[in-house]
Amino acid sequence: MFLFGFSIGEKAIKEEFNKDIAELNLQALKKGYDLVDTEISLKISEDKNILINGNRAVALGAIAAGCKFYCGYPMTPSTGILTFMSHHSNEMGIAVEQVEDEIAALNMALGASYAGVRAMTGSSGGGFALMVEALSLAGMIEVPVVVIDVQRPAPATGFPTRTEQADLQFVIYAGHGEFTRMVIALRDVEDAFYQTARAFNIAEKYQIPALLLSDQHLADSLKTVEPFDFDKITIERYISGEEAITEEEYKRYKITPTGVSPRILPGKIPGQVVLVDSDEHDEEGHITESAEIRKAMVEKRLRKFEYLKEEIQEPWFIGKENPENLVIGWGSTYGAIKEAVESLVDEGFSIGCLIFGDI
Repeated sequence: MFLFGFSIGEKAIKEEFNKDIAELNLQALKKGYDLVDTEISLKISEDKNILINGNRAVALGAIAAGCKFYCGYPMTPSTGILTFMSHHSNEMGIAVEQVEDEIAALNMALGASYAGVRAMTGSSGGGFALMVEALSLAGMIEVPVVVIDVQRPAPATGFPTRTEQADLQFVIYAGHGEFTRMVIALRDVEDAFYQTARAFNIAEKYQIPALLLSDQHLADSLKTVEPFDFDKITIERYISGEEAITEEEYKRYKITPTGVSPRILPGKIPGQVVLVDSDEHDEEGHITESAEIRKAMVEKRLRKFEYLKEEIQEPWFIGKENPENLVIGWGSTYGAIKEAVESLVDEGFSIGCLIFGDI
């Protein structure tokens, strides 16, 4: 039917099957190929564009950022990240674990991060709900981690295979007590790649959870894009060395002007102990009941927020400058809003839009 060379199918079969099975399939393909008359001539594109969905873009962004541990429990529509990471785990040198539930997922990711590797987990809204206690643990022990909530309609089981953006307030305020976190809404597949990589640097720089918001529409929609530029991704490891040992005992939670304490990895510096505890603790990491220390530690953790503001990126703007009407959106509504605003501008309306990524 289409004027494609036999060599294209031959190459695909040889890549997919072992020698004996490939030979049988090639014989079948050749017989079918010889029976068909060419009616339409199509040229194969020479460009190097890729066809990719949001979940795979997130996974590639994590890989580019140096993620070495991913775990999760399958929950639509986030499962594609887990399966992609698992499929490529050997060639990328990543440990991937399917755990018994989302409670275990975030706790396990925190353990991996405490040991020094970049770690990530993900789920949909219902699974993220189970992670909330561990999210507060991340805030208390100040261990960096990246978590993605690929949203679907809720409450409860909701619509497992449909899309919705209803978890924004939940993700912003999830967790008991107050602690700093970064929330980034992904706008399209390119944004998903670059922002996921950026999230790892932010989480580690401020020793906080970085939370990504996607949804079923972005997760599963395929888009043709130019290949991602891995050279644009910088891996910024904020790991302290012996310079952090200024006194006889290392202070994991040292009070600092920025709220970010020196972070050495357990077992890396002889004679130095790295303590973490989910109870309130002093600078060394020992449990405390002191009201004075408690106040100082709460203030220390919240001070990070003031410096985190410096990381905020401006929203994307589309449309007329100084418009009479301004549309505000966030996340994957970007595509629909962009199309609508551009159509209205062409019709003469004074309209623009701001699409937020950093929430």
